[in-house]
Amino acid sequence: MSHERPPELRPRHATARNPERKTDGALVARFSELLGKPMIPWQRQVIDVISEIDPATGTYWYDELVLTVQRQAGKTTITKSYDVRNALWGADRQTWYLAQTGKDANDQFRDFVKSWRKSRLRRLSRPPRMSNGSMALEFRNGSQIRPGGATEAAGHGVQGDLINVDEVWSLSKLQAKNLKDGFIPTTTTRLKLTGVRPQIWWTSTEGNGGSEYLNDRLDRLRAGDIPDRTAFFDFGIPFDADPEDLETIWRYHPGAGHLFDFAQLAEFRQQFDDDAEGWARAFGNIRDDGITERAIDSVLWHDTLGPVIRPERGLKVCFGVGVAMGATRTVLAACIGRDGKPPVVQIVQELDGTGTAPARLLELQERYNAPICIDRRGPSAALADVLARELDPDTWEPVYRLTDMRASDAVTAPQSFLSALEQKGVAHAPDPMADEQVCTAAKRKSGDAWLWNRTAGDVSAMEAMTMAYWGYTHMPAWQADDVQVF
Repeated sequence: MSHERPPELRPRHATARNPERKTDGALVARFSELLGKPMIPWQRQVIDVISEIDPATGTYWYDELVLTVQRQAGKTTITKSYDVRNALWGADRQTWYLAQTGKDANDQFRDFVKSWRKSRLRRLSRPPRMSNGSMALEFRNGSQIRPGGATEAAGHGVQGDLINVDEVWSLSKLQAKNLKDGFIPTTTTRLKLTGVRPQIWWTSTEGNGGSEYLNDRLDRLRAGDIPDRTAFFDFGIPFDADPEDLETIWRYHPGAGHLFDFAQLAEFRQQFDDDAEGWARAFGNIRDDGITERAIDSVLWHDTLGPVIRPERGLKVCFGVGVAMGATRTVLAACIGRDGKPPVVQIVQELDGTGTAPARLLELQERYNAPICIDRRGPSAALADVLARELDPDTWEPVYRLTDMRASDAVTAPQSFLSALEQKGVAHAPDPMADEQVCTAAKRKSGDAWLWNRTAGDVSAMEAMTMAYWGYTHMPAWQADDVQVF
C-alpha cells in the first residue's frame, strides 16, 4: 500500500464552510506562511470556517471553536497565526494563549517569538517582553498577545477579545466555568468597543476519565447539540477502528504525509511501548477512560515535603533522569541521604531537549561521584543508549556510571517511590515543576504493576525523581568519603 499523503481526510465531524459568507482565512494562512509554517489542508479547513464573516456586522460569525485533534498534527500553528490576525483587527486588542500550565504556555510563546523575530511581520510590533509573569508581544497599534496557564487563569478570570484554551482535557468543569464566567460577560462590551466579535477557542487532544469538562462537552457536541455560533471539528480514527493498525492511523491523521512519514509513525508507536491506551489517545484521538485519578494525592504530597539538601561529605547521592514525550525536555533529579532521616528527592535542573544532557550528567557524576539512574525504555531510551555506549578511549571502560536497572525494575520503580512516600521513607524538596506535574500525574497499568502515564500530561519530573530514588536504594557499596562537596 502506498504511504503517500492520504487522498482525502475524513474528520468525525467538521462544521461545513458556508459559501454565502466571506472568510478571512486566506489572510490568516498568509500570516502562517510568513511565520514559516505554511498551513496544511486540515488547518486551512478549520481556519476558513472559524474566520467566516457575518455579512450583517462585517465581523466574525462564530464566537466559539471546539477543536479536538491528534498529537503531531500542528494544532498550535493555527492558533499562532490566528492570534496575529486577531491582534491586527484594531487598536488595543487583547489575545490570550492559555495552556495546561503557565510554563507550558510560556514555552509555546518562546517558540512563537523565535518565528516572529525571523519574519517580516516583526516590524508590526515592539520588542517582545520575555520575563516570566509579564510575557507579551505588543503590536504598534497597542494590541497584545499574552501567554498564561489555564488552571491559574480559571481562578482569576481572563478578559480579552480572543482566548485560546489549549489542552482542555486537563480542565475540570469548575475551571472551565470560571474561565467562561470571566470572559463571556465582557464579550458584549468588547464587541461594542472594538467592533469585532470576541471568540473563545477550546482545543485539545481527547481526554481521559478525569477530563470532566471536555468529556461532557464532546459527548453533547457529538450527539448533535451544536450551538449556531459554535464551530466544531473532531478529527480521529472511527471509534470502532483498531488503533494498533498503523494504516488506519495514517489514513485518519491530519498530519500524515505533511508533518511526518509512515516510518516516523511506526517510530512514534514504539515510543509508547506497552501503553496502548496512551497511543490510542494521542494518535487515534480516542478517549482513555482508564485514567480516573491522580497517583499521588495532595495531602500525601504536602505531608512528605522536605528541605532542599546541600550535599556534603558523608552523604549518599544518586541522580535520576526523566525525558518528556517527544524528547522536548530532560529533567535531572537527585536523591540525597541524610543522617538518621529519610532521603530527599529534589529537582536539580531542566534542560531543553536531550542534546546537552550527556555533558551535564558527566559533570554531575564527576563532581559528586554519584551514579545515574535512567529508564532504558520509553522516551528516555535514546538518551540511555547514548550514555551506555560511551567508552573511555584509554581504558575502554564505560564513561557513565549507570545503575543496573532492568526492564522489570523500571515497571516496579513508580510503585516503590509511591510506597516510600506513603511510609514516610522518602521526602521531596519543594519545586514548582514537580508541584505542577503531581497534580495531573496518573497511573497506567502494565501487567500487575503500573507506570507513570506519560500521555496524560508531562511526568518528566516525576520520572526523574522516581529514577533517583530507585537508584539511591539500589546503589552498590559506596564510600562516604568519596562523595564530593557541592
